[in-house]
Amino acid sequence: MRMFSRRNAAALVLSGLTVTIAGCAALPSFTADERWADYKNWTKVTEGKVGTGDPTGFIGNVHKGPDGYREVYVNDIGAAMLAGEGPYNFPAGTVIVKEQFDNQAAWESGKGGAVTVSLKATAGDAPAKEDWIWADSYKSRAGESAFCAGCHSIAAKDDFAFTNGAFLATQ
Repeated sequence: MRMFSRRNAAALVLSGLTVTIAGCAALPSFTADERWADYKNWTKVTEGKVGTGDPTGFIGNVHKGPDGYREVYVNDIGAAMLAGEGPYNFPAGTVIVKEQFDNQAAWESGKGGAVTVSLKATAGDAPAKEDWIWADSYKSRAGESAFCAGCHSIAAKDDFAFTNGAFLATQ
């Protein structure tokens, strides 16, 4: 049986490494969906408010729990729903972005927050429960989510959105 020489072994390792690197370079690099990529320039509906509490009593550990600190932004399409009384019916194309922080220090620093997105589906989106789709991070793709739809069904009378004029009036 013939043994590999050090030169052959090194060449084999180098070629394997080259294939691995080339394969990684071919992987897609995800960026934020253009529908919410610039959300920091939208209406911040929680401006001047500390945390967002637990409007349902069912938040558990979702969105950093009842003690988490959250910032909520909405695009111009849905901003009109921030005033007045319900029931609310957000127009297609409404995007609501929620930043969630573990505690006040993280919120104040603006670092380490998680992002979730609620999007009122448009004709170009896949069919979704009650016309809402969700993304579980800034760079995720929006789609149906039984988990999100389950919790948001508590707000069915207000078009599955907790952040609206009536909620903000109580904060």
